[in-house]
Amino acid sequence: MTPELHFFIGKGGVGKSTTSALTALKLAHTDRDTLLVSMDPAHNQRDIFQEPFSEKPKQVTPLLAIKEIDTDYWIKTYLKETESQLKKMYSYQSAFNIQKYYHVLKYSPGLEEYAMLLAFENILQTATDINTIVFDMPPTALTLRFFSLPFITLVWLKELLLLRNTIYEKKEIVSKIKLGHKRIEQDKVKARLETLIQSHARLRDLLFAETTHINLVLNNDPLSLAEAIRIQQKLRDIGIKISAIILNKVKKNNGTGDIGGNFNGYPIKRFPDSSRDLYGMDALKAYILENREL
Repeated sequence: MTPELHFFIGKGGVGKSTTSALTALKLAHTDRDTLLVSMDPAHNQRDIFQEPFSEKPKQVTPLLAIKEIDTDYWIKTYLKETESQLKKMYSYQSAFNIQKYYHVLKYSPGLEEYAMLLAFENILQTATDINTIVFDMPPTALTLRFFSLPFITLVWLKELLLLRNTIYEKKEIVSKIKLGHKRIEQDKVKARLETLIQSHARLRDLLFAETTHINLVLNNDPLSLAEAIRIQQKLRDIGIKISAIILNKVKKNNGTGDIGGNFNGYPIKRFPDSSRDLYGMDALKAYILENREL
């Protein structure tokens, strides 16, 4: 079963955590097994639900579980996997003492978003019995790098694969040998590149899938709107479409202001401003009951 994915993105402080929490709780109330994932290093979900969370999903209602991504853990996991792959591909490395340079991997640019991508893949692999996964995403810069990563990496991997093939042709290195009727691949680097291309292509296709929904959260103020417009353009550049605009903290009898004009054609979901602090399960449930149109 392929779960339905809901990403909540936007400027820091607009209410991504609150609106994603309310959405996840509402979905769970409609008999859907739901997982709410905090991808934001600030991990506001623990404050909203007033409970501690971790990498292990914790049930807060019969149909809603919440999980926090431990970025440091996934960075270490990514570094270990990278080092392991290098050792496998370059089995001669001990002769040249290459392993002493592995420590520089931890200074590689883009580690945080690669760690997020690794955590994301793990969620998809382990949450096979979940109907819906809601992602509370980090602020704009990291979120956009996360969404761009499969596309950018695919460009690099395909170019590296072409380069690898060219090197073999120029040097006339035989990459395959015959053993009876079988052909055995000897170029481990090429095989790894092809595996990575397949993996990132799947992630890219998933972001285009009809079951994936990108929800852009903003408030009715100029700064929030300006950043939302920039996010829309950046996502458009890589071909990702926004599914809905989440207008948070809407005052009573207020319209959409400039929001509607800048996002014509997008569904706009309004989350009314709350008269009480939305902390704790009781407050969240009361808000949903008061705003049944959500």
